Amino acid sequence: MFDMIYTGSKLAEARKAKDMTQMELADKLGISFQAVSSWERGNSMPDISKLPELAQILDITIDELLGKSAPLIDSVIAGNAENYIEENDVSVDEIIEAAPIMKPSQTENIAAKMSEKRSLSELDNLFPFLGREVCDELFKKAITEKNYHGIEDIAPFVSRETINEVLLENVDTDFPIGDIACFADRKIIGQIALRQCMDGGIRAINDDILPFIDKGILNDIADEAFKGNGLRDFDDIAPFVDRDKLCELAALGIERDGIRAISDIAPFLGREFLAKYVREKYL
Repeated sequence: MFDMIYTGSKLAEARKAKDMTQMELADKLGISFQAVSSWERGNSMPDISKLPELAQILDITIDELLGKSAPLIDSVIAGNAENYIEENDVSVDEIIEAAPIMKPSQTENIAAKMSEKRSLSELDNLFPFLGREVCDELFKKAITEKNYHGIEDIAPFVSRETINEVLLENVDTDFPIGDIACFADRKIIGQIALRQCMDGGIRAINDDILPFIDKGILNDIADEAFKGNGLRDFDDIAPFVDRDKLCELAALGIERDGIRAISDIAPFLGREFLAKYVREKYL
């Protein structure tokens, strides 16, 4: 990051060398003197659009003002940032460093250009500087290209609507649903689990999405699964099914298949249910 304290100190030094007040400098820039004061205290940085004018008024270079050479900043000011990125190996750190003084649209355009060559995981530190729509587009682009590495990094910055949409569209693909399930609506995850269960039974449900399935839908899945195979294969979903529902099915399972039916799910039934069964059966 640029050193705001250094830039503020340099700005104040150059202004005083010109025997100019903060108000006079602000008037020349068409901004409030409070903005100039904030810069000089190191609380904020001048907008990139103000740097050339600021450097000219104070008779210093932009590099002197920033305390280092900043070719990316120079290219943005010159309006040829895309060419600069094409011709140079610009790092994410360079963009992050420049982001606080660039307009959001400039940062987003640069990030979009870089995404043509880099995966989401390589751009992860940039996401906080990007708008929701841009993150949505980067996310969709990665999914379309089946470049899934890093989708969990951008997911917190993607709209829930987009995540829901992508998940429903990719139920039958190799898309790693579990990586972003926590960012989707629980009912959407429930719908996905239901489809997986209908296609291949309980074992077909992705284990990673179990904690995020809507309880009501999971209870429905448990009911349907029990009708077909009793409590067989229930050990995966037992920790996530509503306790009352699990006990209800356990009681039916014992009636249907004997006490061995609950052997795999006994730890999730609770002492009260097990004690009640023992009392009723043996005491």
